[in-house]
Amino acid sequence: MILKEALEHIQGMNRTERFDVDILGISYDSRTVQKGDLFVAIKGEKEDGAHFIPQAIDKGAVAVASEQKLELGPETIALVVPDARRFLSEFSQIFYGNPAAKLKIVGITGTKGKTTTSYLMDSIYRHAGIRSFLAGTIEMKIGTTRFQSSHTTPESSDLMRFLSQAVTDGCTHGAMEVSSHSLSLKRVFGAKFTVGVFMNLTHDHLDFHKDLESYFHAKQLLFFAENRNRIESAVINTDDTYGRSLANDISCPAMRFGFNKTADIHPLEFQSRADSSDLTLETPAGTARFHMRLIGRPNAYNVMAAVGAALSLEIDPEMIRNGVESLEGVPGRMERIDAGQDFTVIVDYAHSPDSLENLLETVSQLPHKKRITVFGCGGDRDRTKRKIMGEIASNGSDYVFATSDNPRSENPLDILKEIESGLRKGSTPFKIVPDRRMAIDSALSMAGTGDVVVIAGKGHEDYQIIGKNVIQFDDRKLARELIQERMELKKQ
Repeated sequence: MILKEALEHIQGMNRTERFDVDILGISYDSRTVQKGDLFVAIKGEKEDGAHFIPQAIDKGAVAVASEQKLELGPETIALVVPDARRFLSEFSQIFYGNPAAKLKIVGITGTKGKTTTSYLMDSIYRHAGIRSFLAGTIEMKIGTTRFQSSHTTPESSDLMRFLSQAVTDGCTHGAMEVSSHSLSLKRVFGAKFTVGVFMNLTHDHLDFHKDLESYFHAKQLLFFAENRNRIESAVINTDDTYGRSLANDISCPAMRFGFNKTADIHPLEFQSRADSSDLTLETPAGTARFHMRLIGRPNAYNVMAAVGAALSLEIDPEMIRNGVESLEGVPGRMERIDAGQDFTVIVDYAHSPDSLENLLETVSQLPHKKRITVFGCGGDRDRTKRKIMGEIASNGSDYVFATSDNPRSENPLDILKEIESGLRKGSTPFKIVPDRRMAIDSALSMAGTGDVVVIAGKGHEDYQIIGKNVIQFDDRKLARELIQERMELKKQ
C-alpha cells in the first residue's frame, strides 16, 4: 500500500510527494519489524516504542510514526502523529481493507462473563450454519481453526490482520471479547461492531484504571461516538447499576436483560443443578426454554446476553436454542474435573472479588457437605482486592487454602499476608500454603464423599508467572493427576 494514499484517509495527516513509498507491513514491536514495514512507536506498560526506533530502522522499516519529532536519515520517512495508538488503529484498518466493516461482529465488554458469552455466540453461529470467528482470552478461532491468544483483545494491527484473514476465509460473523484495556489503549478505535454487549462492572483492574468511574468510562467507549465503533444495537444487563446508566445514555437501540421482569429478556424459571440447568426466558421473540450444561446464576446472565445478541442479528430462535444447549462448557469456567472421585472438583478463572463471591454462591447451591476453597491473588495487580477476596473466601467456604496465583515480581508471602488480613475477619479455618501444587494437593486430600473443592483464580491458564520465569502449571491437569494417583493407591 502506498503510504501517501493511506494517509489521505486519516484526518489531520500532512502528505508530501516524499511519502510515495510502498508499505509492506505494520509493526509496533521492533523485534518483529521486516523490510518495508511502517513502524509505529507506541507506549507500552513498561517501555516506550520511541526508544527502539533505531532498531526498527536497522531491521528495514521504511517509515516511522511517533508522537515525537524525529531526525531520521534520508531513506526513512518520519511521521509525527498526535496519538500513536489511534494512528496504529486507523492505519491498520486502512492497510487491511477495513475488515471489521465486512463482518457482523458482536463485541462483548464487562468485568465478568465475556468469555462464556463469546463461546455461546460461537456455538449459536455454528448451529445456525454461519461461518464465524472467535477472539478472546482463551483462544482465537476462524471456523474450527484455532490460534493462540496473547491478550483478551489483540493490539489493533494484529486484530485487523486476524479479521482480514477471517474475511478471506469466508467468515460473515464473529464474537469478540472487548476488554477495558483495549478500549483505553485504542486497540479497537474506529473498528465497526454490529452489536455491543455490556455484561456488568465490578471491582477489578483498578491497578490500571485507578477507580471504578474511570473503569466504567473505558467500558462506555465501545458504545459512544468518541470511539467511532458505530454500534448498530446494544444488549445491556440492566440488573447492573452501571448497565442501567449506560442504557439511559446511549443513542442506539438497546435490548435490556436481567432477572428484573421489566427487562426485555428475563427469566420466567431458572433451576440449576450440579451438572445442568433449566432456564426459561421471556424474550422479544417469545418464550424460550433451555436445558443446558452451564450451571449457576452467572451463566443465566451469560445466556441472556447471547440470546439478546443473537436476536439482534435476527438469528432463528430454534438455532439459538440449539447453540446454547450444545455448549458443553468453557475451559476454566466452572469446569468440573471428574476422574471418578466421589467428591466434586471445580476449576474457575474467578480472580476478582465479585467473581469469587458469585462462584462460591453458585457452589453453595449445589449438593455438598464441606466447601473447600483454594485461591490466591496475582502480583503486580490491584492490591486493594486481596483483603476483600480473603473475607469473601472465608464467608463462602468451610475451609480455605490461600496460595500463590501469579506472583510475578512480588514476594508471594507479601501477597498472602494481605489476603490473610481478610481471612482473619471471618471465622472459617484456613491455611496459608504458598506452593500452589501443595495447596491443591492438600485440598484434595482433605476432601471426602460429597464435598466440593473449588480451585479459583487461574482457570484455563496453563502457566504460572514467578518472578521473570513462566513455568508450566495447569490447575485442571494437576487436579486430575492428583486424583488419579489417589485412586490408584486405593486400588493397591
